[in-house]
Amino acid sequence: MGARGPLVDISFFMSQYPCRPSPEGHALMPVREFDAIVVGASFAGLGVARQLRGDVLVLDRNEVGTVQTFACGTPLWVPEALGVANSVLQVHDRLTVRTPLGSVTYDLSEVPFCTFDYRLFCEGLLAQCRARFLRASVTGFEEGAVVTSEGRFRAPIVIDASGWRGALVHGRTGPPAGRGYSFGLETRARLADEGLSFWIDKRLIRRGLGWIFPVGDESLIGLGSYAGVSKLKPALERFLADVGAAPTTYHGTYFPNRLLRPTVGRLFAVGDAGGQCMPFTAEGIRPALYFGGECGKLVQQVIDGGLDLPGALEAYRRRVESYRRAYRVLWLPLRRARAHPLVRGVHAPGRAAAGAASLVAALRLVWTDGSRSGPHRAVRPLGATPGSATGRCAS
Repeated sequence: MGARGPLVDISFFMSQYPCRPSPEGHALMPVREFDAIVVGASFAGLGVARQLRGDVLVLDRNEVGTVQTFACGTPLWVPEALGVANSVLQVHDRLTVRTPLGSVTYDLSEVPFCTFDYRLFCEGLLAQCRARFLRASVTGFEEGAVVTSEGRFRAPIVIDASGWRGALVHGRTGPPAGRGYSFGLETRARLADEGLSFWIDKRLIRRGLGWIFPVGDESLIGLGSYAGVSKLKPALERFLADVGAAPTTYHGTYFPNRLLRPTVGRLFAVGDAGGQCMPFTAEGIRPALYFGGECGKLVQQVIDGGLDLPGALEAYRRRVESYRRAYRVLWLPLRRARAHPLVRGVHAPGRAAAGAASLVAALRLVWTDGSRSGPHRAVRPLGATPGSATGRCAS
């Protein structure tokens, strides 16, 4: 899935079309027809758009690559395979899982992990797209048209890749209700010595985990709540104090922790809009890119006339559903974490090992090279370090 041939300038200036006044008096763009419309220009939307040829419109309320909501980390082969290796900031060949009772370090040298620059990654994908981009807020889907702050746009094929809000398939304007979503809060801080780490400790966060993703002289440090608790700033500040780091700006978001419907009526749902974020590890980048690419290939067949829209919707639904069992496997440790903290403390030493083992088993399942037929070889432990239960976080 690398870059394909000479590319065209995707900058889209709608001023070439006459405007019509809105009821409020400001000018709106005319209703315009496209072959396909992609709502959302992050990983999922760009994963779709880079597969498409034809008259395609990509919509997002922000400029591409400007609003990062979560840690940008993924197996190194992902940016390499997508032709955006220039976005890589740091490569990691070890992962440490820390608990109050000790830590275990795993060898990732066969499947290195990397942290990357979100803007460079997204702009690199955008440069591979033969699509028109318009910055506009999407407010709904009415009478077959995508309604935006810049007017209405129509297409026989519409893909919702707008994130957990699901601008078209869910229409959310506020926090999600129910238990199908987790929440993460993160900050960038100057900390270069900790290494790639996950933290499992109920004193840090009762039903969730913490992480440190180094990016050069700084690190992305965050907490994720499997229960969807969004007021994590006090706990994150304690975590930062424990590791000796000072916060800068905070960013956070909800993310789904179970697979949702991949199609709603005539709409495709991709990425977090379709619940494709992996439940336990909260990795959403690679699923968004993978399912976005699969969706884009089917949509292109419709544009080319080789497949009708109902057939493409059904094929995409079957493709996503074929992974439901794997998602359920990843959901099981999350379910246990909701019922009981991942690590109860020194009086339950078996739970510390079980929590770490669950996380690593999930990582082994999901860190798979999409160009190969199965998972990579096992992630090997390098050794365990005993730890005390003093403080909120083991070191």
